[in-house]
Amino acid sequence: MGNPNQSSDQSPIHENVNQPPSATRSYVPENMPPPEAYPPEKPAPYPPAATYPPPQTQPQPVQYPPPQPQPVQYPPPQPQPQPVQYPPPQPQNVYVQQPQVKYQAQGMAIGSQYLAPTQDWSINNGLFDCANDPENAIITACFPCITFGQIAEIVDNGQTSCSTSGLIYCLIASFIGIPCIMSCTYRTKIRNRYGLMETPAPDWVTHCFCEWCALCQEYRELKIRGLDPAIGWQGNMMRNQQQYPAMTPPMNQTMM
Repeated sequence: MGNPNQSSDQSPIHENVNQPPSATRSYVPENMPPPEAYPPEKPAPYPPAATYPPPQTQPQPVQYPPPQPQPVQYPPPQPQPQPVQYPPPQPQNVYVQQPQVKYQAQGMAIGSQYLAPTQDWSINNGLFDCANDPENAIITACFPCITFGQIAEIVDNGQTSCSTSGLIYCLIASFIGIPCIMSCTYRTKIRNRYGLMETPAPDWVTHCFCEWCALCQEYRELKIRGLDPAIGWQGNMMRNQQQYPAMTPPMNQTMM
């Protein structure tokens, strides 16, 4: 007889064998990740593929023909100047000083105007006609500085006195010995004032070789044209005012 214990021990084994497969115990771990898909997904290509042709943006419609710019006025308009009253209005009851009228000697040039040299020296007033005025010829032969000073005062319209010009003439004659370098310039001034020609020789040549005769000729020429060098510039002005007295305006007259 068999052992009852053995039969009891083996009975569970037969029971396990006879159980269905579904009841068998699984050995797969519960936290295992799910299997990956096969085949695996391919990575994205690099560089990314671009669409061809690329999408084009629609251009904005352009107005045709294009708008023309506004015309510009040429020349541009200038501002109109304000009218100015001419002559400007003078204030009432204002005393206006009238310029004094100075009477010029007969034959004297006015201002700085000079005449073209087209005239000869006066008749009977040649370079060697010193005997026409014996008094002046003697004074010039002895004291040429006096004659030159008288001529210079008239030619300079009284701005240079006779004594000043005569003193300068004596100093040049004493230290240099050629006073003609000064006297010839006054012969040129006389010719330019009255439009006289440069005869019989240039002014500097005439005074260099005929100093006394040239001074006498210039003295007589001024005297013939109404200017007496012997009485000076002021004397000639006083004489002319006596010959041509200034006209005075009439006094204010009232009706009776």
